[in-house]
Amino acid sequence: MAVGLPVLLAISLVEAYFLQRTVFAEEAFRTVILGALGVNFVLKGIYSAIVWPLFMNPLRHLPTIPGYMNHAKIIFDSPRGRSPLHWMKTIPNDGLIHMRDMISQSYLIPTNHQALLDIMSTNTYDFEKPWHARNFLARILGFGLILSEGPAHKKQRKALTPAFNIKNIRAMYSLMWDKTNQLLVEMEKELKLNPMEGTNPDEGVGKLEMGVWGSRLTLDIIGPAAMGRDFRSLQNLDNRVAESFLNILEPTTEKMAFLAMNFTLPQWIAQRVPWRLNQVVANETGFLRDLCTDIVVEKRKFLADSKASAQDLEADILGTMMLGGDFSDTELVDQMLTFLAAGHETTASALTWACYLMTLHPECQERLRAEIRAKIPTAETQITYSDLESLPLLNGVCHEVLRLYPTVPATIRESVRDTTVAGKHVPKGTRLILCPYAINRCPLFWGDNGEEFLPERWIDTDKNGNLVPNKNGGASTNFAEITFLHGQRSCIGKDFARAELRCAVAGVVGRFALEMQDPKQEIHIAGAVTTKPVEGMRLRMRRVEGW
Repeated sequence: MAVGLPVLLAISLVEAYFLQRTVFAEEAFRTVILGALGVNFVLKGIYSAIVWPLFMNPLRHLPTIPGYMNHAKIIFDSPRGRSPLHWMKTIPNDGLIHMRDMISQSYLIPTNHQALLDIMSTNTYDFEKPWHARNFLARILGFGLILSEGPAHKKQRKALTPAFNIKNIRAMYSLMWDKTNQLLVEMEKELKLNPMEGTNPDEGVGKLEMGVWGSRLTLDIIGPAAMGRDFRSLQNLDNRVAESFLNILEPTTEKMAFLAMNFTLPQWIAQRVPWRLNQVVANETGFLRDLCTDIVVEKRKFLADSKASAQDLEADILGTMMLGGDFSDTELVDQMLTFLAAGHETTASALTWACYLMTLHPECQERLRAEIRAKIPTAETQITYSDLESLPLLNGVCHEVLRLYPTVPATIRESVRDTTVAGKHVPKGTRLILCPYAINRCPLFWGDNGEEFLPERWIDTDKNGNLVPNKNGGASTNFAEITFLHGQRSCIGKDFARAELRCAVAGVVGRFALEMQDPKQEIHIAGAVTTKPVEGMRLRMRRVEGW
């Protein structure tokens, strides 16, 4: 009844005006109008803040987190996901934890297999990213596969899936390994330019910031793989493309506040706020969009001027999409923006955290180096996918890195219709927070040591006593690890990212011994969209001879 109150009041007041206009003076009429609106505003506020959440909301009986600022706490968590993990450990629940924001908007945090299954598989298209979040992220990613919803997403997913089948991914190992070798060469040059105190530059002992190099490596892989363009950012340290992503995604508190504003306000308001980051994002995303547009135009011209075969076109993802004919040039630009940003940032972040974990576990680092060198005689040796996918410790390390340090630690969805999650009715407009950081460490799935780095989780012993990789880490469900999500909205490039990470970790650990420049340095996890070390990843590296 309260929802219809504004209409009833308006009708009554209009009737009163025409029936009694000779009685009421104009000023008195305005007073009545304003008074009625004020009363209606108060009644609506009472309904929204008290009546609905406490007496009518079907979610009110779920375990509820005390307070009204918990959604903001998640945004500014360090690391993001720490609070949801704490709630999962301390609040008894049956798959859903409920919380409210300052205006009593309901949020749900899924915590068990059934809830995650319903959201990511059974009822996937009942949930979408909130429009404010999508509209902001589209400035960086474009309205490509990640941000499309409903029928548009189904169409794009179907058109893009052939480019990401496992056969095509495995064919890219040679490119990934070649770029990894280029990384090793360029890193050695920097180590000589930045030797550690008291060492000879020719000894190959120096210092560097790993995050920057990880980003350059993965950018030089995704460029040829996605769009047939080699950015050569490994050789060109002034590369504008690499700098653009660093400027947008560097982990600062200011960027987190900027993100929160853009997720809250409509873009037509947020972009007019006099904040320098608005200009930074506009400049960098404008450059990246122009770059992708130029690449699409060049590729289209190449198609028109040449007699390229289907096999030639399928050498990269852009050619495959053009061959399929499912996308306009504008849509192709959006997809290229998506692959450029998401396709390199995921693995760059993971490589950074892999190096960090190796410095914390030197014994594991030594065993991994021995495993790599036993299988691959030298870094220059040509490899196949089976060489790396068969290494149990390498795969265990990579899986643990992706589990403990998911690139996107938390993401949000909103129910676009009434639906069901874990047997509970979820009304339209309810927001859900999927938290890979918390789920990937949750004791329900991983036991009491879920926050520990244990590559052995991912290693089995076959009937002959040989160590072999497994794909579940000992967990009882695939939904115990949601770094790439699952179901129809899972990351289409997850196998590409895992292949990149295997190559990069094998190359870096195979060639160098890794330590922190400052062993006492405390690393903080943050990032506006993806997780990065706030302080950077400053390593002391030494070439280990013989490889």
